Amino acid sequence: MKKISLILISILCNLNLAFSQAGEWTWINGDTLPNQFPNFGTIGVPSPSNHPPSLYEPCEFSDSLGNLWLHGGYNNLGNWDALWKYDIATDLWTWVSGRNYTGASGIYGTKGVPAATNRPPHRSHGAASWVGLDGTFWVFGGISNFESRNDLWKYDPSTNMWTWMSGMAFGNDAGAYGTKGVPATYTLPPARHECVASWVDSVGNLWFYGGVNYNFTAYNDLWRYDIVTNQWTWMSGCNCMGAGQPDVYGIIGVPDPANVPGARQAYAHWTDNDGSFWMFGGSNFVSAIYYNDMWKYDLSANEWTWMNGPQAGAYYHYGTKCISDTADYPSPVSETRSCWQDSNEHFFILGGTEDDHSQSLRNDLWMYSKECNVWTWLNGDNTINDSGSFGVKGISSPSNQPHTRLGALGWSSTNGNFYLFGGGGGTSLAETYNDLWRYVPDPNCPQFTCTPPIADFTAASPAICPGTCTSFLNSSSNASSYQWYFPGGSPDTSTAANPTNICYYAAGSFDVQLIAINYNGSDTITLQNYITVFAYPPPQSIMQNGDTLFSIAGASSYQWYFNSNIINGATDYFYVATQSGNYNVVATDINGCEVEAVINNVIAANSQLAMGSWQLAIFPNPVSETIDIRGLELNSSYEISIFNVVGEKVFSAVDCKLPIANWKLSPGMYYLEISSDEKIYRTKFLKQ
Repeated sequence: MKKISLILISILCNLNLAFSQAGEWTWINGDTLPNQFPNFGTIGVPSPSNHPPSLYEPCEFSDSLGNLWLHGGYNNLGNWDALWKYDIATDLWTWVSGRNYTGASGIYGTKGVPAATNRPPHRSHGAASWVGLDGTFWVFGGISNFESRNDLWKYDPSTNMWTWMSGMAFGNDAGAYGTKGVPATYTLPPARHECVASWVDSVGNLWFYGGVNYNFTAYNDLWRYDIVTNQWTWMSGCNCMGAGQPDVYGIIGVPDPANVPGARQAYAHWTDNDGSFWMFGGSNFVSAIYYNDMWKYDLSANEWTWMNGPQAGAYYHYGTKCISDTADYPSPVSETRSCWQDSNEHFFILGGTEDDHSQSLRNDLWMYSKECNVWTWLNGDNTINDSGSFGVKGISSPSNQPHTRLGALGWSSTNGNFYLFGGGGGTSLAETYNDLWRYVPDPNCPQFTCTPPIADFTAASPAICPGTCTSFLNSSSNASSYQWYFPGGSPDTSTAANPTNICYYAAGSFDVQLIAINYNGSDTITLQNYITVFAYPPPQSIMQNGDTLFSIAGASSYQWYFNSNIINGATDYFYVATQSGNYNVVATDINGCEVEAVINNVIAANSQLAMGSWQLAIFPNPVSETIDIRGLELNSSYEISIFNVVGEKVFSAVDCKLPIANWKLSPGMYYLEISSDEKIYRTKFLKQ
């Protein structure tokens, strides 16, 4: 007889699955009417007659075998602490742990020590829940005895025992933030409920965001619990107790340490394949703000990014079912605990409320594509308070859809299907439900292609002199907005498509980063050491010796100016002043960088500067031990002087015999001056 029963169950199960069609809902268990009493049966024994009561916001878990679990919750009778398991294969509920009545007090035992007698107190209203990497179930916060809680519990399905792990055994505790980012034994989140955004990171740590305290003041803090050290760490947001903090959105698609979601409660949450945390919607009860924005948190950078949706629920748009459009957004809602994700990093939400718990409920099903950064309306109604359609239990149909609700549970099963349980509706949660639904995702709904942006750019001049500026040519594709970062530059950021006049004043090599953004996401390119700023050229000066102005030799080129006007042909390191006035010289080094020197009030004696018609030539040039001067025709006394590059006179002789021999000059460039009959003749030579 037992064998026949198992065969029959298997046949019924397979028949049930056979009626499941892609893109359709199936009512598979529970009742169509609200406020159902439970049938506990015998603890630990599955039975077709077993079923949980109608519940609002219990905690949800799933195990490695694909079973669905729930704990606690609220209905018109009060709060519960019972733990239930649903076997998908047999369609049977089992009462596993807890009391079969409402209002049960906690049996805490010894902190950190599991015991068969331990029991968490009854709780509801958005306690955070997690499934650890080792398969254990965790619960934090919620409401018990009309008080917000901050006790943390662990349940081990293999031993069927609870352990009080952290927090207080009483309500409304103020907690202790400690130092942001620093774990400590004394840190503890303040008591709260509606903190349903919970995640598990790659090493098994537990995270949650926000929620509200017993005064309904919303938080925007992010917390991490280390399961190894049993320590909490305040990671992000404000340690504010008196008022909810506003959002700091920043630029959509651009992470920034200053970004943070506003204080809120009761939101949808997911973890992507890269380990980043995602969060959608929620509300701030006190300020009556309802959200439909999407946020991403990067654990490694400890940064939030506003990814999608309007700021503070400004608008929404349904569009057409299964047709993706960047203009479409779900309505601003709270109480969207029923959320799922598939293996393609698509995130799903259903229903929620647009106001205080009761008057504007929804049953719409949406999918968000991380790859395309776009929402698509899949199923359900685009009006509020839709009555839905149960259809026939176990039979899927295009006309089936759950009625509007808030605070329902959602599980993503190992078979790729989505499961929905219970939730609430009606004024002040006067109605709660215990219906269980299955949804089979449709791979053809939606059908879309997305074009993510590709970031790329070049600089007009990637190698520049200090104190100069450059511009950037944006060659990105498929982008609608941009965020630039120029460390070392001024300004150091820009949102222009093609930034100009980015100036650099210090020598060195500098990175440039561009983030290209569109509705489908963002792309980042960082070119390391892309901008080279040359070292400053050596400083210049001008020394006057008679009518000759000497700058410092050694630059690649020179240009002299008189009274700010260029002197054509004056391109040597020295210049013979022909007029009295102000002179300046611009010296250019091998990198093309310029440095300037100025000398004012130069007095020039024009009678001495009338140049003769001689074509002087020094032979040989470069010279070694003797110097001969060709083309020299003098009928009177003359003086020969030699100056070094800084204008110092190093040799002088009157009417000396040529060639000049046995003279001592260090190797380098020199200037030769001959004065005779109130005339001056100059040329230069190189001494070896």
